[in-house]
Amino acid sequence: MEVLSKQNPLFTLYSCHAALLVCKIIFVGFSTSMVRVFKKVTPNPEDAKFMGTKPFIGDPTIERIRRAHRNDLENIPAFLFVSFLYVLTNPSYVVAKILFWSFTIARYSHTLVYAYLPIPQPARALSFAVGLIATFIMAIQVLFYFY
Repeated sequence: MEVLSKQNPLFTLYSCHAALLVCKIIFVGFSTSMVRVFKKVTPNPEDAKFMGTKPFIGDPTIERIRRAHRNDLENIPAFLFVSFLYVLTNPSYVVAKILFWSFTIARYSHTLVYAYLPIPQPARALSFAVGLIATFIMAIQVLFYFY
């Protein structure tokens, strides 16, 4: 069985979570644009001229979504890279499933409690920490395996 094939349940697990996370990044980026259009808020003078609005920077709702999106762009690529290498270590399927689901659920919940249904801390911090810990565990495993 090839490691990078549909027949490998670890690679299939990785592929599904990678797709879920990439879709999340796309959705949050698109969401930022849609909220801007709905609120008739544009970040640049040329956009304002094109849309017939005034440029406005600093809308709290838009900024929350943008920060959540930026946080995804800082954390999800690291997960995708490390988790791909983690699959190459042939880890326990159960452990990999726990780590992948933990990260994916943590990232979705992080965005939910940060951008869409703001909940006071520590909700966002806990979501962030779960994802960070899952990624760190895989990174350590990759280091031990390949070093």
